[in-house]
Amino acid sequence: MNTGLRLKRRFVGTAFLVLATCLLTTQAAAENLDAKAARSLISGRTWQMKLGSDFVFWSWKSDGSVCLRVDDTDPKCADTGTWKLDGERLCYEMTWWGKSGGYNTACFRISDQGKGRYGALQDNGLNLFEFTVAK
Repeated sequence: MNTGLRLKRRFVGTAFLVLATCLLTTQAAAENLDAKAARSLISGRTWQMKLGSDFVFWSWKSDGSVCLRVDDTDPKCADTGTWKLDGERLCYEMTWWGKSGGYNTACFRISDQGKGRYGALQDNGLNLFEFTVAK
């Protein structure tokens, strides 16, 4: 495995743990999307999630696959996985991303936080992460 990819993985994993720790302490107070609205926000869309001073991009494909990129200019996926809707909850499973913190698989509802911002709301009411739709 090349050193650059190893460094990207280490950075993303560490940054995710820091972000998750910060966001887990914040309760989300927003309106949850229903299944139809969630699907239109997921399928064929790319989400932008801020991690520290960088961004992570989730490209949710309509075939149920997801591509995680740590640089919007790099077309290669840093990790890949699958997604599905379980009622109003989005569930994903990644290959390695977030594994060290137990977040390589997760299910959450999407909450509309206003002004183009959304939250990944866990069943316990805590926000897993926030994102915007890049395209």
